[in-house]
Amino acid sequence: MNTLEFLQRVLPSEGFYVTTVINPDGRRQGFFESVDELAKVCTRLDQTNNNTYFAISAFKQKGNRKQDNVRATKVVAIDVDCGEGKPFPSWKEGLVALGNFVEELSLPKPMIVHSGNGLHVYWVLTEELDPEDWKPLAEAMKQAAISKGFEIDAGLTANSALVLRPVGTHNPKNGNEVKLLVDSEPVDPQTLTDKLSYYFRAAPAASIDRTRENSLLDNLAVRQEFPPAVGSVVVSKCKQIGWAIDHQDEVDEPLWYDLIGVAAHCVDPETTAIEWSKGHPSYDEKSTIQKLTHWKESTTGPTTCQKFETDRPNGCRGCKYKGKVGSPARLGVQYQEVAIAQEAPDQVANNIPMPKPFKRTAQGIKMTVDETDIDVCKFDIYPVGYGMDESLGYETVRYHWNRPHMGWQLLTLRQAYLADGSREFSTAIADQGIVLYNKNQTEYFQLMLRSYMEELRQIRAMTNLYSTMGWKENNTAFVLGDTLLKRDADGLVQEERVNLSSGVQRQGSEMYGTKGDLQSWATLTSILEKADLKTHMFALGVAFSAPLYNFTGLKGLTISLYGATGGGKTLAQYWGQSIYGNPDKLHFAAKYTQNSLFTRLGTYANLPLTIDEVTMMDDKQVGDFCYWVSQGRDKARLNRNAEERDAKTWATPVIVSTNKSLQSKLIASGLDTDAQMARLLEITVPQSAIFTRDSTAGKKIYDAIHANYGHAGRVFIKNLLEMGEEGIQAAIAEASDNFQRQYKAKFSGEERYWEQAIILADLGMKLANQWGLIQFDYRNATEWVLAQIGAIRRTVQENQTDSFDLIAEYMADCADAQVTIMHTVGQKPQPDYSRMPRGDVRVRLDVFRKSAADPFDKGTMMIDRTHFRKWLSVRGADYKTFKQELTEESAIATPKSEKASLGKDTPIKLAQSYVIGFNLTHPRFQSLLENADVMADDLAYGQLQVVKD
Repeated sequence: MNTLEFLQRVLPSEGFYVTTVINPDGRRQGFFESVDELAKVCTRLDQTNNNTYFAISAFKQKGNRKQDNVRATKVVAIDVDCGEGKPFPSWKEGLVALGNFVEELSLPKPMIVHSGNGLHVYWVLTEELDPEDWKPLAEAMKQAAISKGFEIDAGLTANSALVLRPVGTHNPKNGNEVKLLVDSEPVDPQTLTDKLSYYFRAAPAASIDRTRENSLLDNLAVRQEFPPAVGSVVVSKCKQIGWAIDHQDEVDEPLWYDLIGVAAHCVDPETTAIEWSKGHPSYDEKSTIQKLTHWKESTTGPTTCQKFETDRPNGCRGCKYKGKVGSPARLGVQYQEVAIAQEAPDQVANNIPMPKPFKRTAQGIKMTVDETDIDVCKFDIYPVGYGMDESLGYETVRYHWNRPHMGWQLLTLRQAYLADGSREFSTAIADQGIVLYNKNQTEYFQLMLRSYMEELRQIRAMTNLYSTMGWKENNTAFVLGDTLLKRDADGLVQEERVNLSSGVQRQGSEMYGTKGDLQSWATLTSILEKADLKTHMFALGVAFSAPLYNFTGLKGLTISLYGATGGGKTLAQYWGQSIYGNPDKLHFAAKYTQNSLFTRLGTYANLPLTIDEVTMMDDKQVGDFCYWVSQGRDKARLNRNAEERDAKTWATPVIVSTNKSLQSKLIASGLDTDAQMARLLEITVPQSAIFTRDSTAGKKIYDAIHANYGHAGRVFIKNLLEMGEEGIQAAIAEASDNFQRQYKAKFSGEERYWEQAIILADLGMKLANQWGLIQFDYRNATEWVLAQIGAIRRTVQENQTDSFDLIAEYMADCADAQVTIMHTVGQKPQPDYSRMPRGDVRVRLDVFRKSAADPFDKGTMMIDRTHFRKWLSVRGADYKTFKQELTEESAIATPKSEKASLGKDTPIKLAQSYVIGFNLTHPRFQSLLENADVMADDLAYGQLQVVKD
């Protein structure tokens, strides 16, 4: 067992967790919000030789490790000191004494940890206890140890702020590791209470406060308050009591005591006790009343079913209530039904009838079986919704439940878990804080939830849990935050509030909210034309165009706003996001992981994503970034059941700002960047006097868009829905047809991403203008962007890399792994010894000439194909495309066998390997033949002599 596993076992599930360091130079402590974080810190502190402890409880607030700040405790712990000058010479003697103590009291087996010197003993509980419930139990353990002469550090046992050493750390006094000696199962608090009942100084808070004079009687009783039972109902339902009443002359004294224990909790205890006793030959009314009074004063509840079965075995056989109630006194109990608490968060709950045979009481939900109320749960609960959860891919059901000490919380379950026999149900509710007593109660709870949900279905339609924004239901609806805009069969668009899945519930309402008013936002856009802020006009056009991407083949495009400080790049991004919601919440910081980027893109779906200042992005990451944005789909991932998750998808532009050209960063990466360049539209943002003069104007615009946001997007999307899918597609088609004629612009096939993005941005601005959302001439922005296309094209063309360039780069990378073999007619092949590799050979050049006086006029180059393909892959180039281009250039000269020995005619002996060959007579390889001439002239032995056969 490691440190994390140990802490997860012994600590409560919620609260603040504490580690304390006790070193010679003083004490220090830290508070943490999760057990994982606590375990990591404890491990790190131990590794740096700190004397490390943890607190056994969870606390309500940070900064206070005192008992009055304890939220809950999940263990009863004792510290057994061992060693020189301690109660036990060694931990082994301490272990023996512990064993005797446990055996004598018949205590459950505890978890035992060797603390480095002594022992730390834990009774881990099945449920965490509040301080008022934990304190009496810990005090009883302390008194039991004192009474039995078991020498422990008694002053610590009842201290809920106690600190002990966590497993996996070390005792710095001797360097011994703190390790688990004996593991054990968690203990029911009631079981431990029963074993220690004799030593309780005060009754638990949940029990009736009476003095205990007889521990035996106390052990016979159920410690819980019940409404008084009806004696006649109990007799009719309990087989044991029914038999005893019918055979009073055969009832022995132990069984009679059991009857008195139930009578004490009936409506009229004395009459009931007399009625159940008077048929016995030794009956005496005075003695009966005395025994009844003694029971009531000495115990905290009625006789248990278990005690009846012990005193009269087989008497409970065939009882239909067996395992459903703890005492026969429960069989005659009827609780009063109550209404849902007024503070319940969902008002519709009051309109949903509780299904029979269940009823709501002040003590929780009960199930009535033959006039007997059986516990279902100790808290109130009601259904609030059901529907498909997009993020999970299946239907869920949702309830509100009143969690003790914490208030109303949401319980969400997979709908399949409500099916009868579902094995996952108990785990699913336990994971959310609901742990029931036994299998029967769990089944009743499941039946109640299923029946209650059926009642909700009668009055409330299915409400899906959306995990993404954007188009839904075959493009007839659009999710914007927690609002669903939906077109009905008549073409009218309605708004309704919807639920979002748990992962985006808070984000959706915070990100895509509204503030201020539409007119103020629209009026503000008039500044753009007056201040000649064409970048900002175009940015708004791109943002408006985001919902249109779904109706084209364009899944995504990176639009880079590049320029020095003073152009208002970030302000343009904020302005674009203010169309749909809170620009601060929607704008994404540059420090992101690939997973967080996919999550944001998947959540935004058909709404724009803006990322601030990507200058620090690694050069090689730029290409991947542009590629994945354009794919419109996340990588395939598996869920915990090894099933492929539904990948996140999107169709939207991504607007980034940068002080360093992303095109330059792509080029600097050294990879094949042609495909990535086509997926990047980089706009140079000029400085503007409105921003460089001072910050006043920029701040005013910033404040204005943060005071008025979210309205324009709702109007824009509502109008798109009114157009319908066919109308939107027709508008896009018309815009594409008219664009070239209107703006005199032509794009090549490789520029299709740029073309589509600019056309959609122009259309977005045109529609926004028609619908009164912007107040500037959008055509100026489109013409300005088109004017930049020429410079963008030159950058791309200047940095295009073809297959010959790739070969040259590969040769440069493998310069120390090349051999050159010179062939002269009539002579043996002559290698260039001055450049002979010392290791592997990756490139072989064979050059040919007619005589030593002639230049080399033909030749071949062979490249290690396997190594070259790996090299191409790292560079991001495609081998198939590479080979096809050289084939079209007639530059391929690979042997038919596709194999060659790259070390032939050299001292390097290599086996044949797969190669790809090139013809050096191609004009792009001519320089290699010329270089061979220089090599021949430089040979140390002078000009080679012709050797005749």
